[in-house]
Amino acid sequence: MKTRLFTKTKLATSLSLVLGVSSVLPVHAADKASEDKIEVFQVTGIRGSLVKSMDIKRSSNGIVDAITSEDIGKFPDGNLAESLQRISGVSIDRSNGEGAKITVRGMGPEFNMVTLNGRQMPTVGGRAFDFSNIATDAVSTVEVYKTAKAELPTGGIGATVNMITARPFQNPGLQAVVSGKAVHETSVEDRGSELTPELSGLFSNTFADDSFGFLISGSFQDRDNREETAGVDNWIPNVGTGTGIITNNNQRADGANWYPQNSGYTIKDNSRQRTNGQIVFQYTPTDTLTSTLDYTYSKVETRGDFDSFGVWFNNGGSIVNGTINERGTYTQVAESGGDFATNVGRGESEKENKSLGLNIEWQATENFEFTFDAHTSSALDRGVGLGNDAFLIIGNTFCNWCGSTPGAGPSTAAIDVKSATFPASGIPIYDMTFVDGNGNPQAGLTAADIGSLFGGATQDSSENDMDQFQLKGKWLNSGNGSLVSIDFGVARTEQSFKNTKAYSGLLPAGWWNWSAQYWPDELWSQGSTNGLLNAFGNSGNITQGSYYRADFDTILHGYETITDTFASCCFNESWPDEFKNADGTGKFWAGSNDSDARVNEVVTSAFTQLTFEDEFNGMPINLVTGLRYEEAKISSQGLETPATNVIWSGGNEFVYEFGEAAFSDGEATTKQFLPSLDISLTVTDDLITRFSFARSLTRPNIGDLRSTTDFAGSPKVGQRKIVSGNPGLSPYIADNFDLSAEYYYAEGSYVSVGYFKKIVDNFLVKSSSKVEIDGIRDVYAGPRAEEARAQLVAEGLQATDPNVFARINENMGITDLTTPIRPNDDDPLAVFDRTGVTNGETANLFGWEIAAQHLFGDSGFGAMVNATFVNGDVEADPDAIEQEFALPGMSDSANVSMFYQNEQWSARVSYNWRDQFFSGLDQHGSPVYTEAYSQVDANVSYAITENFTVFAEALNLTEETQRSFVRYEEQLLRANQYGARYNLGMRYKF
Repeated sequence: MKTRLFTKTKLATSLSLVLGVSSVLPVHAADKASEDKIEVFQVTGIRGSLVKSMDIKRSSNGIVDAITSEDIGKFPDGNLAESLQRISGVSIDRSNGEGAKITVRGMGPEFNMVTLNGRQMPTVGGRAFDFSNIATDAVSTVEVYKTAKAELPTGGIGATVNMITARPFQNPGLQAVVSGKAVHETSVEDRGSELTPELSGLFSNTFADDSFGFLISGSFQDRDNREETAGVDNWIPNVGTGTGIITNNNQRADGANWYPQNSGYTIKDNSRQRTNGQIVFQYTPTDTLTSTLDYTYSKVETRGDFDSFGVWFNNGGSIVNGTINERGTYTQVAESGGDFATNVGRGESEKENKSLGLNIEWQATENFEFTFDAHTSSALDRGVGLGNDAFLIIGNTFCNWCGSTPGAGPSTAAIDVKSATFPASGIPIYDMTFVDGNGNPQAGLTAADIGSLFGGATQDSSENDMDQFQLKGKWLNSGNGSLVSIDFGVARTEQSFKNTKAYSGLLPAGWWNWSAQYWPDELWSQGSTNGLLNAFGNSGNITQGSYYRADFDTILHGYETITDTFASCCFNESWPDEFKNADGTGKFWAGSNDSDARVNEVVTSAFTQLTFEDEFNGMPINLVTGLRYEEAKISSQGLETPATNVIWSGGNEFVYEFGEAAFSDGEATTKQFLPSLDISLTVTDDLITRFSFARSLTRPNIGDLRSTTDFAGSPKVGQRKIVSGNPGLSPYIADNFDLSAEYYYAEGSYVSVGYFKKIVDNFLVKSSSKVEIDGIRDVYAGPRAEEARAQLVAEGLQATDPNVFARINENMGITDLTTPIRPNDDDPLAVFDRTGVTNGETANLFGWEIAAQHLFGDSGFGAMVNATFVNGDVEADPDAIEQEFALPGMSDSANVSMFYQNEQWSARVSYNWRDQFFSGLDQHGSPVYTEAYSQVDANVSYAITENFTVFAEALNLTEETQRSFVRYEEQLLRANQYGARYNLGMRYKF
């Protein structure tokens, strides 16, 4: 490695720009610099990457940060999101223990526009880009524009992030690199490989006096890991205390309380294969014309096999005792009876992204240059195999009335009392006591007590097809005056979104009580909870040491072959033939699409932007001002299937009965003028101050623009939801103000401080209301159910849902006590939570960014540190019963990185911290929070030769856990444990 320090003269600045940002200049400009035969000693590795990134920051108009590759085909991190979190103001959302989406300056993933080589990329399911789909090997630079400009595409109130991929003309001549990693996840156990491969390669060359270039890159990653989770599915508001003994410490003035729906644990083994590739052709027939044709491809295939086990509570209906704390939360619950179930499942999905693009740059005259760029791209995310979520419920299926069921076979054991505690830290702990079929105490369940209840599958698909062209021009002033250039352009972007959903409903496999006799006892094995969730401090309190499980495929085969045994009580012969095999047994699948929503969005735009350079009191001043106009036309169509009835299918399970599908549509047009202004003043050679103002926008989530109304999920008590779209939503509009100072005191070293303020109008507000739909009635709250509960209590029996269900059948004179119950006319109308989105609020967001980077001379050591502090009137109120609106993602964050580099060794340790933040609303409109999270990553490499390097990487060294909750810490939603990841690899550069 050769190094040379420069003082910040105009020549040095120009040279560093050529090194750092040639990838974003017209190719002919980079070639011209090469032709001038200026010899430059380039700094490489971590140090070189930081120097180039700093030079981009220094030379840009507005507030811009960047990350650049350390060498061709070598980005600082294996994941773009995890690299971006090193930038001040950028935080990441993690999925399966890996960075996926970004939040910038408190604005969540949906508020950030992501482009690839300046092109807007399609996304599925929303506006947020998932960085985990893209390998870093072909990426040379990622720029983060924190201030908007007229020339930039809209969508990024938080930021516009531009990923720049490698081009053959950037590095003329033969360039090639291959690398391989062996990846080890500490969480992997029996259903995954302890070592998985990650391979990548890049080949680039130029020919015919560098007039033609070709580049091809590819990567493949195979990752296995285990995800351990403690969770509560739902915190139900205002549950009555019934006849239970309640210790009520509630200090709330409104008396509100929240009751847990369940308590359980999940062990999920994930497998992911990610394939990325890119092909680039470049041709420059003359010094004034350069064309680039490229194709980018990515595919991510995931599969998760899981066991989920725990206890399900009965909405307080059979509560024995409980404790309510001062904030209205049930922190301890004990209920009688019920079932102990294991959810054995599998989810499989496939994500595929394709993009074909053409770029032509033409230096028409000495003063005029033009760029034409067009691409056609697509994104697809769909369930494969049995679907996104296929599950089979097995477990203890006893009820008090089992002996009265004809042909029920021998009685099985059951839960006597089930309980759980919900602490403000750590994980919930559940416990159970059992009785045998005669009501006598039993130490625990045996394999003979385990049967099948029901199953289900979902199959979702989201697509986004995009066609975009952009025509830009620049006029360069070759004469006198402060006007340097005028940029102008037009663009058209058309996106077509499609989302389909299919759900099987609950497919019966015995429901409650008597199915255990049809399953061989030796089929079930006992899984151990030993060491489960051991990174949480109270995991040692887990009292249930085992659970029953079986291989998913084995249970699936059993379900599909013995459904005819259940037909007399459970299998509905009126179901469509698609649900049945030729022999009449049940077919396990998600069913036909019951929802089909489509949105077409066409955005046309035009902009002009002027750049001025002058002096103010002897200090160089740069001013860029512009105006952008955009018009968006939205049309939405969809197929919706209305629910016409809610059937009590058994236990605490309910299913919809649907009517005829019908089409809906809607359309809208919006228009905006978006001004922008950037001013930078070079106070001294080393001190730059900046001021920026811009109006920017973010368009509503695609799902909110649909015209359909869906009955979401299953209609369990307390979980009945209707979700409606609104094609007429206006975009968020933000007025953004930035003020900053940057001091570049040495080569590669600087400090900066910035203040930002955002005034956001048209904030989308999620409205929720309780509604009744004429004709849909509720058996559970009807007179037959109330009569059954009263009878059971009078007889000294438990009024659990399965027992009430059976007693209603018995009272109606139905011999088969597992017969689904339809509503009567005297049952009350069912109550639904209806949610929709409207424009409403204006919000203020403001904060500070502080960053420093220092290279310790020639010692090889360096450090980078930054912190962001965000505030505003957009925070959720955990005490409020109904949230008007709040901004997901707003949080403080900080980063510290230390590194060392010499001729052979390179090492870095990085620490990232993100404070607690509001992450959305649950199904009852309660705020959900993600707790503060920090992570330590490290890597070290050794150059055996100039071209051959070996390296080791460690992610999440301290094996941190993640935890989210509803309202208060004791209302746990999810607690996740992933472990650490270690990579050992080698890299060879030709």
